[in-house]
Amino acid sequence: EDVGFGYGGVKKVRLGRNELRTWHFKADRVHDFAFAADPDYKHVQLQIENGPLVHLLYDPKTANEANWIKIQDGYLQGYFDFMAQHFGKYPYKQFSLIQGGDGGMEYPMCTMMLGGGDDFEGFTGLFVHEGTHNWYYGVIGTNEAAYPWMDEGFTSYAEEECMNVLFSRGQSNPHLGAYRAYVYLDTSGLREPLSTPADHFNYNRTYGINSYSAGALFLNQLEYIIGEEPFARGMKRYWAQWQFKHPKPEDFIRIMERESDLELDWYLSYYVDQVKSIDYGVSLTRSDANGAEILLERKGLFPMPVDLRITYASGRTEMLNIPLVSMYGAKRVEGYDVQSPWAWTHPEYILKHTSTEPVISIEIDPSKRLLDIDRANNIWSAE
Repeated sequence: EDVGFGYGGVKKVRLGRNELRTWHFKADRVHDFAFAADPDYKHVQLQIENGPLVHLLYDPKTANEANWIKIQDGYLQGYFDFMAQHFGKYPYKQFSLIQGGDGGMEYPMCTMMLGGGDDFEGFTGLFVHEGTHNWYYGVIGTNEAAYPWMDEGFTSYAEEECMNVLFSRGQSNPHLGAYRAYVYLDTSGLREPLSTPADHFNYNRTYGINSYSAGALFLNQLEYIIGEEPFARGMKRYWAQWQFKHPKPEDFIRIMERESDLELDWYLSYYVDQVKSIDYGVSLTRSDANGAEILLERKGLFPMPVDLRITYASGRTEMLNIPLVSMYGAKRVEGYDVQSPWAWTHPEYILKHTSTEPVISIEIDPSKRLLDIDRANNIWSAE
């Protein structure tokens, strides 16, 4: 063994009298480390196909051993497969999942968890979250004090995406819980800029929602802006290009600009440095033999591109995209009819549609990825 003295658990090595034992651990390309030792640990090893050797260490007397056993049955394999496919391949040869003394905490190549509760899905979710920190806090090396939303937020985004698949939830948008927390904070008057350093928030709750929920929603809404394929390529490129380099927000947004061919500085500025709200409304002002006239209103001060779904009396639907002038382009999504861009200085946008078929409903952002704080006015329907 590389470590020696029975670490693999096959055979215990006993000490002679007055004899000392030396353990040798080596970790390349890490900026932090942790270790745990307990004579009552049970040590289980699981080799992930096309992935690391996972060490599970827990005390059967205090842990819920059923969860520690069940997670080995496809969940660990599924986790590393999902992360490799969507965010980048785990670069180390091993990973340790360790029962620790409190909650969950991330370290390079290691996660410590309390691990005694009954809820298997919660147990797995905690592992997925803390394990995923190895991508953003660990390998990419995000400065979590200066940019907590890039660490906790990106990790939370990947966590929800992964859990949606691991537990077959079938959610078209697994970030609606984060959206509700975001709206609560936005309407509470306690919101602070995401650019606030982690230890400078006025309220701990603001830090939590900003860093975890708003950070995850930054990515979810970015996917809405640029389209799913450029976003997916951008997340993989970010991983490949910025490993061990400690990127800043501007470095990440440059990646997404290159993949989408869109200007995105405006988005980074509005979302991270300001506390303006997104709120859009829609109404039908005319529908006759000459076509339809649709009025869109920007009620909030945070400008965004708008996806619009029009449903006709026949049941036919049509998807439209109204980009911002600031983007200098539009997302390329098959089946979307791109309209002329909306200037951020104009609070209203009139869409003159040539279809003479009766319109029965118009909806802004049916995917629910736009962080509109009042979705009640996002739908117009014929009475």
